Amino acid sequence: MTGAVLEIERLRLEIDGAAVVDGLSLSVRQGEIVALVGESGCGKSLSAFAVLRLLPDAVTLAGGRIVLEGRDLASLDLAAMAAVRGRDASIIFQEPTASLDPLMPVGEQIAEALTAHGVATPRVAMQRAREMLVSIGISDPDRRLRQYPFELSGGMCQRIMIAIALICGPRLLIADEPTTALDVTIQAQILHLIKELVTARSTAVLLITHDMGVVADMADRVVVMYAGRVAETASAEAIFKAPLHPYTALLLASIPHAALAPKSRLATIEGTVPRPSSHGTGCRFASRCPLVEDKCRRETPPLVNHGDGHEAACWRSHDVGMLGVPA
Repeated sequence: MTGAVLEIERLRLEIDGAAVVDGLSLSVRQGEIVALVGESGCGKSLSAFAVLRLLPDAVTLAGGRIVLEGRDLASLDLAAMAAVRGRDASIIFQEPTASLDPLMPVGEQIAEALTAHGVATPRVAMQRAREMLVSIGISDPDRRLRQYPFELSGGMCQRIMIAIALICGPRLLIADEPTTALDVTIQAQILHLIKELVTARSTAVLLITHDMGVVADMADRVVVMYAGRVAETASAEAIFKAPLHPYTALLLASIPHAALAPKSRLATIEGTVPRPSSHGTGCRFASRCPLVEDKCRRETPPLVNHGDGHEAACWRSHDVGMLGVPA
């Protein structure tokens, strides 16, 4: 792996002045898959949308830098960003059937990614769209190119989305919960396909997910977010071997495990992610944390490096092991 393709530095996103993402920093190198993990409401998808400047109108990019191969995307105008999207950086959305145009054959939608950037003529673009379908394992590509999204399964539509995202050869791929709407068997196929393609192309990948099982299968490094802030970051191996934040440990404990006794209940994290407007002083996980003490409610823990790039924002990092994580 070489230098960073994407660097996010101290990103701050606000809604009505309240921070929904507060100081996020991360990097993704060439050929690396970095998982941004957390429950719904932690700010991970908004962080991904901020990279491509696809934020909802209610969300303001209030601070920080988003650097893609030396260019600060946060400072680009709309025309410059339009040239970046699809060609230099692409995204796979959660719901493929909602992301595809229902009135356009999928072949034209794949080819459009090339023609919109002036990369190929319509004829050449359609030929490359066919080649892309073959590369992602779709049989009878000529027939598929003529079909509309409603004629395809959810898994097939997601493959089409992958084809659209990768056909211009972007340096960065963002995958936002790419298997949420799919059944378990198709999920595994899609994840394997993404990993296979990005490995072959040395693409940098930012994977957005709440599923630690997906993280285990896919990620090289992990950034755990909670309530808009980074709780922990490390290699995937280190995270699974010895988490240093209670939130990470509880996420791992909630993974379905082969050693569970029949009919036993999965572990859960009590409570919900606090609203941005309710953030006060101290650790934002304090209200749900089994290791909480008075200091946690009073003082915000800094992100501390515990060695080998394993960072955690917790006053009781050295006690997290007592929570227990399934092997």
